[in-house]
Amino acid sequence: MNAERPGLNRIIVLLAPLFFAFACFLAFEVSRPDLLIVGNITVDLVDGTTPTGGAVSYAAVVAQALKARACVVTVAGPEADLAVFEGSELYAIRANETLTFEHSYAWWGHSRKLRVTANPNITISRAHVPLKCQLARVVLLGPLTLHDVDAASFMRYAGFWDRLLNRNQLIGLMAQGFQRDLGSAGEVLPLPAPSKQLLDGLGPRVSLFLSDVETDSWSQQQLEAVAGACERTIITLGEKGALLVPRSAAQPQHIPVVKVPQAVDTNGAGDTFATAFMIALMRGDANPGHTAAWAASRAVMQPQTCKPRCAPRLITAAPGGLAPLSEAERVRIALRPLLQALAAAAEPVVQPLAARAAAALPTGTLVQPAWVKQLAQWLGVVSGSSSSAAAAAGVAADTQAGS
Repeated sequence: MNAERPGLNRIIVLLAPLFFAFACFLAFEVSRPDLLIVGNITVDLVDGTTPTGGAVSYAAVVAQALKARACVVTVAGPEADLAVFEGSELYAIRANETLTFEHSYAWWGHSRKLRVTANPNITISRAHVPLKCQLARVVLLGPLTLHDVDAASFMRYAGFWDRLLNRNQLIGLMAQGFQRDLGSAGEVLPLPAPSKQLLDGLGPRVSLFLSDVETDSWSQQQLEAVAGACERTIITLGEKGALLVPRSAAQPQHIPVVKVPQAVDTNGAGDTFATAFMIALMRGDANPGHTAAWAASRAVMQPQTCKPRCAPRLITAAPGGLAPLSEAERVRIALRPLLQALAAAAEPVVQPLAARAAAALPTGTLVQPAWVKQLAQWLGVVSGSSSSAAAAAGVAADTQAGS
């Protein structure tokens, strides 16, 4: 017994730093913000009212509804109503005025024209973002004009540590503003081709969100070039749903719309869709498109005069409402990249062992127990290279059960 204790002590001494390092890693990962939202808040002039608008405001209320920890970096004048960001960590760059859009509608009610009547002319870059907010798992950029967000600055790593800490960071670019030009009187004019600001804001971590209004005038070559420069491109199609175009040569996927009893107003639906999609990606959702479509369907059920504040209660309302984030889920999200990396590293060793075990066992023995599948799904590690590791776990469990 005494002879065994020195060996046990040595094991404890060796493992203690590993446990300490793992605890520090987990504490750091769980403390990250879930979401960094960047863009201008707006004042919308609609039928004599001045509701708060802008992609950042709609994104913030979705984050609020889903209990996501969000940092918001925006530009605001003295007249801006910032109450919509309650619950988020807000960093407002002060300006003399707030970006203001005048909305005018044709007599049949659905043809909208926009005109900018006030513009702070400040470009938000990554340099404006506090360091802790730069560590967010998801960055969501919401430009509303060509020059209000420097998306390219968010694509570049600041150095080795930035690359190491943010290597799994997801970036969502709601790029409608990059496809707008302003006329001499401030009228919003669509650009017929991808803008330089849009092209500079693309990269392998980016999910690009546009509507068919912005892309209808593009050639097939332009669309393919844009889609090939980012991880995925999602084009919303209004009542027809959305089209997900992956960077690979795979066929585009149609995302069906979630039908509602009555669509009251579509303002903010695209921003709501994009935010819900990116949060679903972060959570490892198997079908982020449906999750996003559900959230967007709630947004169109509300009049513009109450948006975006009235949206959260519908997004999480039963039946079919989206589940808020929990601390346990944040632990799972934090562990998933580590476990996927370990599974990928173990692949060369596990795969031949799994094949050898399968060959040695009687036919039909290699069946994964339900608990193995459930654990792997919860951790989000059964995909691609980690599948053989899960199979090996199934082999081991079956072998033990049969012995």
